[in-house]
Amino acid sequence: MEITPAKVYSVATFYENFSLEPKGRYIIRVCDGTACHVRKSIPILNALRDNLHLSDKKHTTDDLMFTVETVSCLGACGLAPVITINDKVYAKMTPDAVTEILNTLKEEALHEVAQ
Repeated sequence: MEITPAKVYSVATFYENFSLEPKGRYIIRVCDGTACHVRKSIPILNALRDNLHLSDKKHTTDDLMFTVETVSCLGACGLAPVITINDKVYAKMTPDAVTEILNTLKEEALHEVAQ
């Protein structure tokens, strides 16, 4: 195709849907747009990171089960603060609610492995 590695890299790193690192089974996006930020999206992000042992530099769990990303807007400002998990919208989130969702997803994953 006569494309330089630099050009491939620039395209792969420009678009959010491309990733040079593996992502988890559950991709959790936390909105930090204005409406979500004002309605306390950062404590939700911190609860996710604490629960999954992630940071602003480490986005994916070692078992490749969860990836946590922040986005500028999910287009659901009236439902703020909002997260998505694999494109399913969860509205009016709280740190406690997100912890419950994580526990449910972890339990479901354990049941699938056991079967």
